[in-house]
Amino acid sequence: MVGMRFRIIIIILMAVALIAAASIVLTLHGSGHGVGITVGDQAPNDWFTLPNGTIIYLDQLRGHYVLLYLVTTWCDACALGVSMLGHDAAAYAARGIYVVILEQYNDLGYQGMPITSFVQSFAGKLPGNFMEGNASLQLTKTFNPTLQLDVYYLVSPNGTIIYRGFNLPNTYGELLPIIAKLK
Repeated sequence: MVGMRFRIIIIILMAVALIAAASIVLTLHGSGHGVGITVGDQAPNDWFTLPNGTIIYLDQLRGHYVLLYLVTTWCDACALGVSMLGHDAAAYAARGIYVVILEQYNDLGYQGMPITSFVQSFAGKLPGNFMEGNASLQLTKTFNPTLQLDVYYLVSPNGTIIYRGFNLPNTYGELLPIIAKLK
């Protein structure tokens, strides 16, 4: 009898976990979003929150090149991507490129470390052109509708997307020549 109750409890807990996971996926894939944004599109004026609670809208970064990097803080490849960006921090600062590293909304449903700890752990102290924060649900849905673990965009000073990539550690070599051509 006790064994049967235990199995029923386990089945119920598994069902609840599956429903919760499905709910997160449906929330992130909400209606009204197609395939996301791509090269040549204007970056939507979505927002993110800095660790101190300040809300920043993407339009506030107009006038600068922006490398927008959406990560999950439990992802090894994301940690490597942050480390690579940190390694090249001086080059980004010299070119006046803002690097914005954002934890995707609710870390895509899994628990990772806080974004500030994540960035500091893998990139160390970064210059003032680097920002970290938490993406709003809308920003995550808009820039990552397919729920990639990491996705990044290079945005021109006028707000046009000039490059989009996934899995920064494996595609960084494609981004660097584009950055080298920026004036």
